[in-house]
Amino acid sequence: MLTELKKSIIAGMMIGIGCTVYLFCENKVVGAILFSVGLFAICSFGMFLFTGKIGYVLSNKNKPNCAVIWLGNFIGSIIVSAAVRLAKPELHTIAAEVAAKKASLSIPSLIILSFLCGILMYIAVDNFGKHPHEISGIVGIVFCVSVFILCGFEHSIADMNYFAMGIQTVKEVPRYLLVLVIISVFNGLGAITVRHFVKE
Repeated sequence: MLTELKKSIIAGMMIGIGCTVYLFCENKVVGAILFSVGLFAICSFGMFLFTGKIGYVLSNKNKPNCAVIWLGNFIGSIIVSAAVRLAKPELHTIAAEVAAKKASLSIPSLIILSFLCGILMYIAVDNFGKHPHEISGIVGIVFCVSVFILCGFEHSIADMNYFAMGIQTVKEVPRYLLVLVIISVFNGLGAITVRHFVKE
């Protein structure tokens, strides 16, 4: 459990780095592509990301402890977000706009956008697992990550970082937490659904 937690914390930090570069890029296509460095590092070094593991939660063996992974990702997100806010305070305004927009989405929108993101994350991670030393594994990560960002799909761990970087008052916390729970659940359902249909 401790190993899972440690690998989950560092995974949350990697997504935080991806979020940071995305927020700093004026060109959102470039930002979406560069964001994928986070998932590439996670897959390459065997870190634990909630959206990368949740699709396997119903497997007969090697079931991930998704609650621990989610918590670790949350801790890692807070660490990077706090550090970035301290080092680059100008990012707070950009992140606050992103966070507010995400938090204002209706529940049906959150469900749909989160479910679709879960599908893409499962495809990216599972494909890389099957082709870790081939160009198709890397291309799969870049394409899936870029597509989910440019489509405006919701990724629970990325949103942890955006909310932590952009939060302005304590009053925002309940709404942000509710949104994160909804996104996490439907990221998971999207990943589990696509695995059900494509597993051998």
